[in-house]
Amino acid sequence: MRILAAFDKFKDSFSAQTACSLAQEVAEERISNCEIVACPLTDGGEGFVEVLSQKYNAKLTSFEARDSLGILRKVKIGIVSITDLTSDLRSFLTLPPKGKLAIVEMASVCGLSDLDPVQRDPWKTTTLGVGDLLLLAKSQEVEGILLGIGGSSTNDAGMGALCGLGLKLKDKLGESVPYPSPSNWSEVKCVDISSLETLPPVYIACDVDNQLLGPEGATYQFGPQKGLLCEDLPLMEQTMKDMLAHLEKSFPQAPLIARQSGSGAAGGIGFGLSLACRVKLVSGFELVSRWLGLKEEVNQADFILTGEGRFDQTSLRGKGPYEILSMASRANKNAALVCGSIDSQIRQKSIAEIPGCRFSSFAKEEWDLEKNLRHGPELFSETLGKIYQEIYQENDFECPTIKEARFKRIRRLKKFLRPLPRRSNVHRYPVLKWFSDTAYQKSYLWSFRGGPVQMALFWGLWISMLPIVGIQMLVVFLISLLVRANLPLIVALQWISNPLTMGPIYFADYKIGMILLKLLGLNYPQNKLLSPQYDWSEFSYKELLRLIDTFPPMLLGGSVLGVFFGVFAVFLYKILSKFYKK
Repeated sequence: MRILAAFDKFKDSFSAQTACSLAQEVAEERISNCEIVACPLTDGGEGFVEVLSQKYNAKLTSFEARDSLGILRKVKIGIVSITDLTSDLRSFLTLPPKGKLAIVEMASVCGLSDLDPVQRDPWKTTTLGVGDLLLLAKSQEVEGILLGIGGSSTNDAGMGALCGLGLKLKDKLGESVPYPSPSNWSEVKCVDISSLETLPPVYIACDVDNQLLGPEGATYQFGPQKGLLCEDLPLMEQTMKDMLAHLEKSFPQAPLIARQSGSGAAGGIGFGLSLACRVKLVSGFELVSRWLGLKEEVNQADFILTGEGRFDQTSLRGKGPYEILSMASRANKNAALVCGSIDSQIRQKSIAEIPGCRFSSFAKEEWDLEKNLRHGPELFSETLGKIYQEIYQENDFECPTIKEARFKRIRRLKKFLRPLPRRSNVHRYPVLKWFSDTAYQKSYLWSFRGGPVQMALFWGLWISMLPIVGIQMLVVFLISLLVRANLPLIVALQWISNPLTMGPIYFADYKIGMILLKLLGLNYPQNKLLSPQYDWSEFSYKELLRLIDTFPPMLLGGSVLGVFFGVFAVFLYKILSKFYKK
């Protein structure tokens, strides 16, 4: 069974890469004969450089740039050879046949998730750092710059970025405004573009079609989620209009660009850069889809998993998870959307449009947002486990020959384990009646997956080597509960120390223990009965009682012997498991 895990980020909780890694880990624990293909998505925000760079082994170079509050921080830019890209990608971006392409991430300097809630204020944040990144990319002698603009904390129409490129905002005295944040725009009387730097073509990955101004524009649509107070929305909108009037004097095309689709994305960064640079807006998902080969991955998968932090109206505007579901629907593939929360109206609409998809949200309504975000990975993994169980029960993708061979192995195992206590018959064992209710409720005691089996092997072999005959079963029952070990296996391993083997095992425990005590510098007296020079004609019951003195060295030796065999058994189990899976 091949499952494609194509998750976007779960904002403020965990990344797309973490989500895909969790999907793989949970699958390994819950289902067998399953291949998870991890394909982290990016909307141009956090992880844009990392996700795209991994595909073509791009060179990551570290630089320093200003963040949205003007503080220097380290960031990475990816540099990829254009010749390494597919012809489809080169055609989509209209790239030259050779040279280098820089991959730049706006969120690395202006990321909303990098700011504490009290710091989120679009009046004070700027895109100065984006201008720094673009100049740094240009310094690498590239033929083009690919800019991802998702997850931003700014709403400055790209003025900060233009100032980073050399544009100057002048006050009534002709002096430069000290900091280009919207809170200082009231001082601006004109714009000076004489020192503006030129750049190679800039390709902006954008999945939002909003214009710069208006009810569907940058301020009203995205301002509140960046920390803008609702009562400040009209003032911020008017401030943006005033800035547009100043820009129009130097850039006559500014009003036309402001009305273009996508000019309001990421607080208007596309609008600002389009004034001074050769900019091409490209669909973020289309770019990522072609870059990662998502269409081929969807066609090859038996089931598709996708999701993000919140699935709402904005998700339907070209965001990755919704586009993945659409691709799955066109390919007649079953899919599941796993999100922190899902808008109820959008859920109903999506169910009607994509009937082959199941929708799951894992945030707990009784918890506040902060607690849900903190426990996001745990809740996500728990939901994935339930989905894996459901799809594996509903779908049978296994080859009949392999399936029959697996059933034969299971039947042989059940025949071997028949004398052992099982979940269904544990209550029949008189000595276990006190334990039966607890054992039935603890499903891990009967699981033959990796974790419980490894615990049973290690602890079962250790205990079987200890000189505790008579209480071994009681000990392993308690241990199995504490370490979540497979109960039938840990019980079966106690058969190693049976009446036929008990003598040799305990004698070996004693000898090893005495050697270790001697190495530790302890002069522990040797029991006469276990000495080869003992004269058995002098045997008495008093000597037999003195065998109690052998318990300390036997316990020490048995522990060492048990740990050795336990570690070896777990190591051997892991090796054989890998061969079995292959």
